[in-house]
Amino acid sequence: MAVRRQCVRALCGAFAAVLLLTAQAGGAERGATIDDFFGTYVGNARLEYEDEFRDIIVAIEPARKGFSIYTSTVIRKGPVRAIEGVKWRSETQVFVQSGTPNLYEPMLRESMFAQRRRPNLLDGDTVAWASIRGRTLGIYALNVLADGHYELRIYERTLTELGMDLEFTRYRDGVAVRKLTGLLARTDDD
Repeated sequence: MAVRRQCVRALCGAFAAVLLLTAQAGGAERGATIDDFFGTYVGNARLEYEDEFRDIIVAIEPARKGFSIYTSTVIRKGPVRAIEGVKWRSETQVFVQSGTPNLYEPMLRESMFAQRRRPNLLDGDTVAWASIRGRTLGIYALNVLADGHYELRIYERTLTELGMDLEFTRYRDGVAVRKLTGLLARTDDD
């Protein structure tokens, strides 16, 4: 039980430090607003130190008092697209403005059949948030693993002249275990 408390304290400390740095960086730099990110982007990315590639579509749109972000990813080994073992994933997340400028929290889905509850890290739930720092939209997802260790995934999308640079890093207990970088072009409106 004492080990679990120490793990939770360490995790809460790390979580608070990331939130503090995110809020400080967001206030120190004046840059983009969420409206600047609205649009559809296409491009590709590569997993660092591996022969694994991604074809990516990202669509960021206004939603309620925040934004929705749709990501579609085709995962393939090697630079050739038409090969065996190709995987596809897609995900939509919705974030709403928190009480802090440039800091967004996930929109909690409400249902008349389900009791509304906040995520619980120790039950395996994911705690997520988004922030804008300068010209970068960061989306963070934190999980406590079954063995008590933690995993933090950071998706950073930085606006460029062409569209956006993409960087994904997965940390396990503070150590980077996976990194993906890519370039996405903003598509023209029809």
